[in-house]
Amino acid sequence: MDNVVEELPSVNDKVMHALTHFILVVLWFLVFYYRFSFKYYKAIVLAALFSLVYGIAIELLQGYLTISRQSDFKDVLANVLGMVFASILLVSIKKHVLKNNNTLLF
Repeated sequence: MDNVVEELPSVNDKVMHALTHFILVVLWFLVFYYRFSFKYYKAIVLAALFSLVYGIAIELLQGYLTISRQSDFKDVLANVLGMVFASILLVSIKKHVLKNNNTLLF
C-alpha cells in the first residue's frame, strides 16, 4: 500500500472559466428576459456582452492590481467560449420551442 499514489484528478482552469461564463450568461439571460422583460434575442445579446465585458475587466484588474496573480489571454478565450456555448444553447432552445409550437418555457 505504501507504493500506491493516490491523486485526485485536477480540473482544468480553462474549463472552469468556460463553465463559469456559461452559467453567467444563462443567469443574466434569465434576469433580462424574465425580470426586465427584454425580447428573447436582445436578452441573449445583453447577457453575452455583460459576460464578455466582465471577463475582460476581471482579467485586466487581475493583471494590474494584484501581485500574486497575472492576467491570461487564454482565460479570456475560455470565457468567450463559455459565453458562445451558452448563447448557442439559448438560441437553439428558442428555435426548438418555436418549431414545436410549445410556448410553456419561453
